[in-house]
Amino acid sequence: MLAVLAIPAALFLQAAAPAQAAPTVHDLKATPTTVHRGFFDASLPPVLSIDSGDIVRLETASGNPRYFENLGVPKDKIPKELYAAFEGVEGASRGDHTLNGPILVRGAEPGDVLEIRIRSVEVRLPIAGQGFRPKRGVLPDEFDYQKDRVLWIDMKRQSVEYAPGVEVPVKPFWGVIAVAPAASRGRVPSGPPDVFGGNLDNRDLGAGSTVFLPVQSSGGLVSIGDGHAVQGHGEVCLSAVEASLKGEVQIILHKNKALKGPRAETATHYMSIGLNPDLDEAARLATSDMVDFLATTKGLSRDDAYMLCSAAMDLIISEAVDGTKGVHAMLPKSIFRK
Repeated sequence: MLAVLAIPAALFLQAAAPAQAAPTVHDLKATPTTVHRGFFDASLPPVLSIDSGDIVRLETASGNPRYFENLGVPKDKIPKELYAAFEGVEGASRGDHTLNGPILVRGAEPGDVLEIRIRSVEVRLPIAGQGFRPKRGVLPDEFDYQKDRVLWIDMKRQSVEYAPGVEVPVKPFWGVIAVAPAASRGRVPSGPPDVFGGNLDNRDLGAGSTVFLPVQSSGGLVSIGDGHAVQGHGEVCLSAVEASLKGEVQIILHKNKALKGPRAETATHYMSIGLNPDLDEAARLATSDMVDFLATTKGLSRDDAYMLCSAAMDLIISEAVDGTKGVHAMLPKSIFRK
């Protein structure tokens, strides 16, 4: 059973949309007809249409069976769900960016914001993969070759044994949460994150978090996937423990809400997100957006907001290896008494 967490109100927006008394719940499996791989495109037909406030129960798939077969895993040890999800896929790449969607939100238009509440997320299948590639990652000169490995998740202990005596607890989250880019941009690769969200690879966006994305095209067209059983901040070798996940999201439409790029919050922190190929610029963007948030929603002067950030805000490298670097700023909610 999924552990559904209570989500706070959309405090990063000045007014939340009215809550539905009984939102409709939709199921979205990972099948050849419900996923797309490695790109975002506003012209891609939606696989599901929902109303604001509806809940979507997701099952996402990461791990092409041919990838695991090539690493020596017997076919009877590979979940049949992966064979079904990757039916017709050629090649043996792992297929991390197998994305469910797009999900159309009725009434969403550019100039609006979609609030995506991660109500729950957990590991779905015990098999996972990880690896690095030549000249990639944070240490490209030290690791100028390719290596891949199969990792098995202990579903009872909710952990991964890396080596004898080395056990890593899982902390699952979806690496990709996105709306479609503007139609004028055409087909956009899903590797680097952007104004529409995408491959944020932010481990703090797990169960209990909320992501806010500025709508770029009609219907919003939400895509979710790239399941990570666990990942450190930065994802330094290029991949997390790439795994199939399941969970629930609730998507709420906010009309006519200005937002320059992704924002988020957890149960305990406000989060701004800076994205840029230059890490210093990503840090600047995250800080500037938090100052904007404090000035517009908390009534602080920009001078005081800037100094408050220096006193209480943490800058975290969420992603260091996808070309576009990600820095997210975390400001504790507990410092605000009202």
